[in-house]
Amino acid sequence: MFVTPDQVPPVGGPVRLLPISGGPEQRGTLSDWSTSPAGLVATAVVTLDDAAAASLADEPVWAHLQGAGGAAVVLEAVAEGTAVDGELLLTGVLALATEQQRAEPRADIARRAQLRGRVAAAARTIDLSRTGARVVLATDAAMANFGASADDQVELVVEVDAEETVVASARVVRVDAQRSEVALTFIDLSDADATRIERAVLGQISSEREQAGASAG
Repeated sequence: MFVTPDQVPPVGGPVRLLPISGGPEQRGTLSDWSTSPAGLVATAVVTLDDAAAASLADEPVWAHLQGAGGAAVVLEAVAEGTAVDGELLLTGVLALATEQQRAEPRADIARRAQLRGRVAAAARTIDLSRTGARVVLATDAAMANFGASADDQVELVVEVDAEETVVASARVVRVDAQRSEVALTFIDLSDADATRIERAVLGQISSEREQAGASAG
């Protein structure tokens, strides 16, 4: 996936590194960025504290960067240590995801969920990111009974994977009664829960890219 000029992250900008195999998210600063002439391959140098860099050395990671125009750029790479303490080199990476108008990547991802307001309603996610979700309720009757409207505060329980469930406070952004859909933005989501959601989202995007590559081959 190409990185356009307005998506190029500025040196000195924040970087979030999420180990693909599991473990806590680490935060650092972009020290250098370059791309191949075709714009498909990028090389990023990230500076973190020494302990964080050591914990990620030789690990496959997802790196979340913020483009100069506010776009989200996610790279997938193996983090390599350098001769400089606290520095990691991400090389040969492709843009796993770019979001022109969003600060966070999103995926069309289906997970079992429950929406809790004045009543509880079974639902499933159809769109998910670390900042919000779009869910569809099980039936039209459930939608009518739930009775949500814009700006209502609700709670979303979502099974991000087979072993982890996130419970998030959220604000209703939009209700589509005809489709039984509710769009939500999360409120004060903890870093740990945000990481759980982001790992599910990026895992879905990565899997879809692999499947697309296999089909093309």
